[in-house]
Amino acid sequence: MELIVIARPTFFKEECHLVNQLFEAGLSVFHLRKPTEDEATHRKFMDGILPEYHPRIALHHFHVLANDYHMKRIHHTESFRKERDKDIWPADKILSTSLHHLADLQQIHQYDYSFFGPVFNSFSKPGYRGVVPPNFRLEKQQGMPKIIALGGIGLTEIDQVNEMNFDGVALLGSIWSDPSQALSIFKKARAKCQA
Repeated sequence: MELIVIARPTFFKEECHLVNQLFEAGLSVFHLRKPTEDEATHRKFMDGILPEYHPRIALHHFHVLANDYHMKRIHHTESFRKERDKDIWPADKILSTSLHHLADLQQIHQYDYSFFGPVFNSFSKPGYRGVVPPNFRLEKQQGMPKIIALGGIGLTEIDQVNEMNFDGVALLGSIWSDPSQALSIFKKARAKCQA
């Protein structure tokens, strides 16, 4: 099962160092999502990440930075995806998006993968309740992009997400609630996803 880490919504001291450590420990994809931060702050963050890891970072905002930093991944929010002309997609990028309703699956065929959630009650967004019913199992159709579970996922939920037939998990709150434990939690989560 794939493991993705999503950035904490605001920058914090030592974040670049920690993200470099996560990559060194085997992180394959990091989503840079800082909705209230400006372009200059995003550039400062990217300058703090080792260049060999830039292609593994997905940009949620300031997509123009992708070319400046040789990044291969672009993320479209659900609202951006619904407003955008569907004929204009960068062919040389790995594209991701987000879903909150499984009924929208047919709208994302041009994407490589999509987040879906919140699967469980969110750690990082209090009041953001899980949307999957008990005994949920994702039914995948041929040609469907990979679906990555998001929301309320910690070490104890990874096995359950796997049983639900998701292609992977995205961690945010469980990684960043205590940055001093981020690397340790990531290593444990990675071991569970590879088991």
